Amino acid sequence: MATRGWQDVTLGAIASKPSKYHNQHVTIDGITFDSQREAAYWQGLKARAAAGEITELRYHVVFPLLCPIEDRALMVTTYEADFTYREFGHLHVVDVKGHRTQMYLLKKRWLQLQEGLRIEEV
Repeated sequence: MATRGWQDVTLGAIASKPSKYHNQHVTIDGITFDSQREAAYWQGLKARAAAGEITELRYHVVFPLLCPIEDRALMVTTYEADFTYREFGHLHVVDVKGHRTQMYLLKKRWLQLQEGLRIEEV
């Protein structure tokens, strides 16, 4: 029987393909994180939230990145922060970074110009 190329690949083989940056996905509290480092940082933030040090802890928060056109704004793309939280009323936007891609750097600058928010890299 002749092979048909990509159609012969099983779903199991696709799912087990290593990630681009060799990170391992981790699930904690029903949340899947992109890396062990990100999951560990989440646990630290959860402990701080439980102690009352921070509030409004959220994960994988999406920010629309807009382009003003005439009298309206058009959403061009989005930036997904790993975590956001408030400390003393100040909003913190956190990204657990392993590799700083050109696309990430563009979105980081865009968010800063658009919203005045600085992304904290850990």
